[in-house]
Amino acid sequence: MNNFIDDPGKILSFLKRLRASNISIDVIYQNKKTRGIVRYVGEFSFEIYCLTKIEIDKPEIEIEFNFESKVYHFTTEILNQKDTTLLLMLPARINIWAQRKYPRKNVYNQAFVSISFIKPVEYSSDLPQIEGVSENLKDIKSELDKDVPDLKRIVSMILREISKMSDDYDFVFYKRGMTLPSSAIISRLFRKPLLVEDTTNLESYITTYENFNIVTYGDYMKKANWDDSKVVDQIKKLRATFVSQNTRSFACVPVRVKNDIIGFIFCRKSNGRFIIRDILYLDALSYIISEAYIKGKINSLKNSRELKLPIIDIGGGGLRFEIDGIIGKLIKPDDVLRMFIEVYNKNLQTIGKVIRIDTTKSRNKLWIACQFTYISSEDQQFLVSLASS
Repeated sequence: MNNFIDDPGKILSFLKRLRASNISIDVIYQNKKTRGIVRYVGEFSFEIYCLTKIEIDKPEIEIEFNFESKVYHFTTEILNQKDTTLLLMLPARINIWAQRKYPRKNVYNQAFVSISFIKPVEYSSDLPQIEGVSENLKDIKSELDKDVPDLKRIVSMILREISKMSDDYDFVFYKRGMTLPSSAIISRLFRKPLLVEDTTNLESYITTYENFNIVTYGDYMKKANWDDSKVVDQIKKLRATFVSQNTRSFACVPVRVKNDIIGFIFCRKSNGRFIIRDILYLDALSYIISEAYIKGKINSLKNSRELKLPIIDIGGGGLRFEIDGIIGKLIKPDDVLRMFIEVYNKNLQTIGKVIRIDTTKSRNKLWIACQFTYISSEDQQFLVSLASS
């Protein structure tokens, strides 16, 4: 049986059952908690009546409750608040957790944990195997082979190589919320390099490169079901923009780390054209940047006593903490962690097993749920008392 519900129809039916049962639920916003009941369920939203009013300045909120001997939890967004009544968006997923033996207390930004692994982090490289290493790439390989490569130096050396094949180029680290050009949006959507081989030729915008994992603007237009007139109008606008920038050939290559995009390489030629071989080479260079990036992240885990992670909630049986999404993807269920906890001016040392990894509304954060496998009776009693207060 799945430990979650993600079918929209089943989520709607479940919330209607919850309303009919008049079950009391926990409404959690940051470290504030109140009780509430579901009193209306619509097709896209539902309404909760809360016992007390919570002052809310950000839209994300947590719901947690016991129902039929299970613990259910989800995060969703507030659409409207009127006194003690909240109108919430239907969640995309409801997590089903095992019944807790001990209560939990929300301590976000009031308690922190540092972690170290009982066994080394396992990581398989995504770097493609390149036959032989040319003389001009040996310094890049030498830097990349270090346990902790200098990412800035790697990027600088990669740009040096790109400058040999491109008149104008740039590398941009992607940050959530930043405004991206259409080329990067499409490249991010397909997770593939985008190529316009000849910006003056309309066919170049819709050419298919399926066998080479390269996309064009035409692939996006097809996915969006644009009609022919809209496609032609957009291509003319794109061509006019490239011509005004004196760009004859253009490429945008995403820098991928696992399921994330951390940056983009933009390349332009005023004369001549990029060919498929150029794009494949640029793609290989992008993987060198991602390899250096992930090695740095792994090193931060090895030295994680210096990395203090915010605890979401904690109790006598375990805790949940928040972590950078890319680092979090290196952690797996059943991993065993040594945890150094700072909570309300008290320092605790425990060992815990990862039982669950939760996604959040923020794509660049994960919540790691751990069950204590070793904790002193004194420390456990302190956490039990804390969670019950």
